[in-house]
Amino acid sequence: MATKAMKPIKQVPPRTLSEQEKQARIMQFLQQKREAFAVNILNGLCTNMGKDATNADAKAMVDLSVEMADRLIKKLYPVEEESK
Repeated sequence: MATKAMKPIKQVPPRTLSEQEKQARIMQFLQQKREAFAVNILNGLCTNMGKDATNADAKAMVDLSVEMADRLIKKLYPVEEESK
């Protein structure tokens, strides 16, 4: 069986992110967290409500879960407002 020649792997230094790329990654992270929180909160609300929930109850639970997720994001990940 033939063996491959062992060549050293060239190390590539990590490139630094621009300020816009950093902001985009932060926003992506927060958006994913918001979605995960809202889905988990909605799951809990639906579980507690049971099978007796009406269509109006479902809409209210969705709105409440998103509102709660937003509040949780603001508490857990405070973002300083940029002064104008």
